[in-house]
Amino acid sequence: MIDAHTHLYSDKYYSDLEWVIKRARKKLSAVIISAVDSESLRKSLAIKHKFQDFVYVTAGVHPKKAAQIENEELKQMLNTFGRAKSDIVALGEGGPDFYHIRDPRQQQRQLQVLNELLVHAEKWKLPLVVHARQAESTALDMLAQSKTAVMFHCFTGSKQIAKKIADHGFYISFSAILLTNPELQDTVASIPQERILTETDSPALSPLPDQTRNEPFFVEKIVSCVAQQLRCTLEQAAKITEENARRFYGLPRHPET
Repeated sequence: MIDAHTHLYSDKYYSDLEWVIKRARKKLSAVIISAVDSESLRKSLAIKHKFQDFVYVTAGVHPKKAAQIENEELKQMLNTFGRAKSDIVALGEGGPDFYHIRDPRQQQRQLQVLNELLVHAEKWKLPLVVHARQAESTALDMLAQSKTAVMFHCFTGSKQIAKKIADHGFYISFSAILLTNPELQDTVASIPQERILTETDSPALSPLPDQTRNEPFFVEKIVSCVAQQLRCTLEQAAKITEENARRFYGLPRHPET
C-alpha cells in the first residue's frame, strides 16, 4: 500500500515522527508528503533524506495561501521548487477551494496559481496534484488539455465529475471521508480501477473517533473500503492502488508488486 498524500512535516509529529514512520512501514511500501510552501518543502525534504526509498515529496501552494499570494512571493516559491525538482515527484497540491474561499477575486487568484503550477509541471515533466473543493468542474476545465498526469486529491465531488476526470485519464485519490460517505463509495465502484489512489491527508481526517491525529498506517482502512466497493480482496485493492500511485508519481516498481 501507498499513502498518496500526507503532511508529515506537521508539528503534530514533532515528538514521534520516527515511530509514525516505523509503524507505517509495517503495512506500507511508500508515503508521499505534500509540501504546501517553501518552509514545509524544506521540512519535507529533510524527512525524505532521513527515510530514503520510503518517503517521497511533492511541492505546491496551499489554496488558502494561493488565494492571496503576491506575484513576487509566488515567483520565489516556484524558483525554490525548481531548485528542488530532482528531489520531488510532483508539483502540488494546488487548486481552487471554493468551500473555504468565497471571494471571487481570491477564487480567481487560486486558479491563476494552479495554472502556474500546471505550466511548471509540464515544463519540468512532473505530475500535478490538485486540491479542488466545491470547484472540481472549474479545475477540470482548466486542466483538460494538460500534457502531464493529474491527480485530484481527497476527492469529495460527484460521481458525474469523477467520471469526467477519469475520462481525461486523470487520477482520483480518496481519503477516510470515503468510509462514511455512500455517494463516494458508489463513485469508487463507477470509475476505472486503474484511476484510484488512497490517502490519509494526515494529520487531518482520522478514521478513528478516539484519535484526532491521523497517520499513514490508517490508509489500510481506506484501501479496505475500496476493496468492498470493487468486490475484491484487501490484498487485490492494495496492489491496485499501489500500482496506480507508483504509475502516477513515477515511483520505482516495488519488488512485491
